[in-house]
Amino acid sequence: MNKKAQFGFSSPVTFNIFTFIIFSFLVVVFFGGLIWAMGLINDTLHDVGVANEVNAGKVGYTNMTLAAEQIFGQQAEAIKALRMVSIVYILGLATCIIITNAFVRKSPIWFFAYILISILAVIFAPPISNAYETLLASGIYDGGLTAFGASNFILLNLPAIVLVISILGGLLLFVNLVRGGGEDMNL
Repeated sequence: MNKKAQFGFSSPVTFNIFTFIIFSFLVVVFFGGLIWAMGLINDTLHDVGVANEVNAGKVGYTNMTLAAEQIFGQQAEAIKALRMVSIVYILGLATCIIITNAFVRKSPIWFFAYILISILAVIFAPPISNAYETLLASGIYDGGLTAFGASNFILLNLPAIVLVISILGGLLLFVNLVRGGGEDMNL
C-alpha cells in the first residue's frame, strides 16, 4: 500500500478547532495591520505632495498630491474590503471544519477523545478572546480594529462559537452520515 504524503497522526480532524481559534485571531489582526499600514502610506505620500506644492509652476514640477490620491488613495479605500474578507475567511474555515467532519469516518471509540479535545479547545478560547478584547481596548492601529464588526463579534464570543463548531462537528463526525457499505472505519 502506497502511504506517501499521508499524515501519520490518527485523528487530525479533532485539532482543526485549534487552527480555527488561532487563524481567526491572526486574520483579523493581520488584515487590520494591512489596512492601517496602507492608510499610513497614503497619508504620508499625501503630506509629501502637499509639501511639494511650493514648487508649483517650476520646471520639472509634478503634482504628487494628485498622483498619491489616484494611486495610494484608491488602494487605501480598496484594501478596506479586507474587513469583509476576514469574516468570510472565519466563517469559511468554520464551515470547512464542520463539512470535513461529515465526510470523515471515525470509529465511535474516538468519541471520548473528541470530547476531551473539544473541552480543551473551549478552555483555550477565552484567553484568546480576552487578548483580542485587550487589543481592541488599547486602540491598536489607531482604533482600526473596531471597524471589523462581525469578526469582532466572533472573536469576542470565541468560546461559545468554538463550542457550537465542536458540537456540530462532533455530531457529523460520529453520526457517519456519509458511509459506503461494507467499509472498515478508521481506527
